[in-house]
Amino acid sequence: MLSPKVTIGLNGSMLDEHPTGVGIYSLNLINCFSRLNSDSDSSITVFTPTNSFLNKNLKIVKLPKLLLSSKYGKAAAFCRFFWNTFIYPIQASKFDYLISPTTHGSFLLNNQIITIHDLLSLRFNNISPHQRFYYKFLLPHLASKAKIIIAISETTKKDIIHFLKCPEEKIQVIHNGYDENVYFPIDENCKVILNEYGFENYFLAVGPTYAHKNFEKLIAAYNNLSSIERQRNPLVIAGGKYPYLNVLKQLVAKLKLEEHVHFLGYVPDAFMPSLYREAFALIFPSLYEGFGMPPLEAMACGCPVITSNTSSLPEVCGDAVLYINPAEESSITAAMRALTNDNPFYKKLIVKGLLQAKKFSWNKTAQALKTLLDNKNSINTYQYD
Repeated sequence: MLSPKVTIGLNGSMLDEHPTGVGIYSLNLINCFSRLNSDSDSSITVFTPTNSFLNKNLKIVKLPKLLLSSKYGKAAAFCRFFWNTFIYPIQASKFDYLISPTTHGSFLLNNQIITIHDLLSLRFNNISPHQRFYYKFLLPHLASKAKIIIAISETTKKDIIHFLKCPEEKIQVIHNGYDENVYFPIDENCKVILNEYGFENYFLAVGPTYAHKNFEKLIAAYNNLSSIERQRNPLVIAGGKYPYLNVLKQLVAKLKLEEHVHFLGYVPDAFMPSLYREAFALIFPSLYEGFGMPPLEAMACGCPVITSNTSSLPEVCGDAVLYINPAEESSITAAMRALTNDNPFYKKLIVKGLLQAKKFSWNKTAQALKTLLDNKNSINTYQYD
């Protein structure tokens, strides 16, 4: 058990009133971690610009609204950097442990545990320039200062060792989770997406944000299907960011696939579980992922998954999915045909996917973090200045 009166500060400067990505991770980790420690004598304080969606009994240090990305965009990122660099060291100087669910923290404090989700901006040049600058020139200093670094996968751990030159023994792998109360299968014939968007029996692709997501190869592979095959299983693309979405839409127009490939744009969180449940299968052809949440969420909803055999994806998906070589159109096309032509195999993937998803949860993520803190020796061993 944690020692009495241990003080823990949680850096929630990334939290937002409309959480996405690492914000969702932060929110779930903070809530589950605080519930696990509710009966202990430890004191937990969250530094955050918003307490939306946080447990009501948490002690909050309210940060300026200027840190909210959904309201202030890139300006919020600069304000967040300023707060972490100059104000956080003062406000958090007396805590026993400081935990950051993201790569944000102080360059001065030496009792921090930071989380690194991926180092994609160091692998790919087309990701946000200011993020690449931070990861290339500033994150190495923060990582060297941190007492422990949490990596969300073994793949990310290897990248931390390679790019940031951190010693392996300083890095602890704690996997992501998912919300079991949101992503789960249902028995009845669900028609939410059919009623809202007009699609059924579709191949689903989620999150074309940057070129490494490899959606151009996916669309080219889908084009290899016959017109009858495409009519039977349209391709539905949810979410994404410009300008990459424009590249994809131009490709669809060039290949004359407008009748069969559909862009939904932003899909509200309330519809995401149904989007997985009603899909024929999820196709996730990414070249590289630090973890890969969509395949996990899809498996939890009973949706078969086709995904890449690269980076962290085999680590997350085990033997419960159909793997492809994301560099080859023929591999993606063959996988789509394999699922449509082999009903026993299709049903087997559903069962195996549900079992694989049960290996992950936000409670398990928070429990692993709590165990790391409970075993104080595992932290105190690392004295990196």
